[in-house]
Amino acid sequence: MVVTMASTAAVSRRLLFASHGRRACSTACLVRQHPVDQSSGRQRQFSTSQAVTRGHHRESWRRLSGTGKVPAAPVSMSTGREFSARSSSTCPGAGTPLLTPAGPLSGQNIVPGASDSDSDDHTNEIDPPESDYFIPQIVHEGGVSVGRKKRVLVLCTGGTLTMAPNPSGALEPVPGAFTDFMKSLLELASDNMPNVVVHEYTPLLDSSDMGPPDWAVLANDIKDNYLHYDAFVVLSGTDTMAYTASALSFMLENLGKPVVFTGSQVPIAEPHSDARQNLIMALIFAAREVPICEVTIFFHDRLIRACRATKVNTNDLHAFDSPNIEPLATTGVTIKENDHLVLRPARGVLKVHTKMDTRLLTIRLVPGFDDQILQHLIKAGAESGSLRALVLQLYGTGNAPAAKRQFIDILKEATGLGIMVVASTQCHAGSVMMGHYATGKALQDAGVVPSNDMTLEATSTKLAYLLGRGDLDRDQIAELMTVSIRGEVTPNLPPPPFTTAYQRLLRKGRYLY
Repeated sequence: MVVTMASTAAVSRRLLFASHGRRACSTACLVRQHPVDQSSGRQRQFSTSQAVTRGHHRESWRRLSGTGKVPAAPVSMSTGREFSARSSSTCPGAGTPLLTPAGPLSGQNIVPGASDSDSDDHTNEIDPPESDYFIPQIVHEGGVSVGRKKRVLVLCTGGTLTMAPNPSGALEPVPGAFTDFMKSLLELASDNMPNVVVHEYTPLLDSSDMGPPDWAVLANDIKDNYLHYDAFVVLSGTDTMAYTASALSFMLENLGKPVVFTGSQVPIAEPHSDARQNLIMALIFAAREVPICEVTIFFHDRLIRACRATKVNTNDLHAFDSPNIEPLATTGVTIKENDHLVLRPARGVLKVHTKMDTRLLTIRLVPGFDDQILQHLIKAGAESGSLRALVLQLYGTGNAPAAKRQFIDILKEATGLGIMVVASTQCHAGSVMMGHYATGKALQDAGVVPSNDMTLEATSTKLAYLLGRGDLDRDQIAELMTVSIRGEVTPNLPPPPFTTAYQRLLRKGRYLY
């Protein structure tokens, strides 16, 4: 079946009517019309890369789409500098989550120097090859894909990068500022850079306002556009970027394409902004020839696994660090890559989990704390059902005062009430080692689960993910907390080989939709 590109207005109307009750966000779309040349029969096809060559491709394809046909991809191409007008909508006030239409996003296709003289070509649908899953590739006539640029979707949520001073002098997001900045980015004209489509959400948010509903929007938009782009770059504020990126790493199971987060410490309106370098390097890593199919963060001079990242500085440009594992790559005169740290490619189709159970509380212990306050919190949370997990930031390798026997009894009572208690360390680097000291052994005997060397961001988002799945009991979740499922933790032992919680988790979610 031949797919022809609709006009910009038709695409915009289709996206707005397909919103499924969600408010349409402000976007602009540019597409090239591709009438079918009946005389020559020229068509541009979608081929597929065989990342995992296994049989039963027909059955896998039916599971994937339910139709047996490749879904039509709204490939946006540019023929000039003409952009359609932004659609306007009244946006709710502060605290409103990101809004987006359902289905593939429209956005501004940023191709500096594009002209109307580009030759016309077309698209059609083909059957998938023999593979467990497929990654569509845009190829030239005759099936030759030499020289094809990769396509990257940039999702702009807001943050310092998009801000400028308001009349009172305070920084606030400026809609459209980032898209205008991208139009002036001459580096995108390089042959080594990918084709970029920019999508700005409405309203743009400070990262402090982002939470699980916004994480779900990002995850769903990546899923809806997964077959139409080679990679994704997410722009976010830095304050909660590590939480958002870590959450996405758990929500996107069997991720087979790069998702790179970035932002800036200085707004793009400032001449000394670090936004340009961070954005360019994020695009380079997203479009590299051998993709790093993980959720990552690029900032300043390093590419970090998202579920290993934490923000360490509010003033320096080196804002993020990976305390317990080396960066996946560092940049300088050359790019130094730690290939041995990159996770193995996914062996299944993308599965998106959007239900995150955030009924958890994090408490940092200080010397001389009052046990009664913790006891009241646990009892109130258990009675109301508002507390399912308690993360304790303990001293050193996971120690608590041994003389406070009542504290140990309170934690034992919490586990008896069905509340999972997880021990993490207050140290920037290192690991929780339950049982290394007598005080830690007492916590272990009380049912406290160690977080090993996970960051607080990874510990909390992993808990929310496991609790939100709904198909794991407490003992299985406790077991999985020390098992690496996204490279977030250094496990004590290799994963159990047979019918354990780890294997059960890997068997879940074999379908894309």
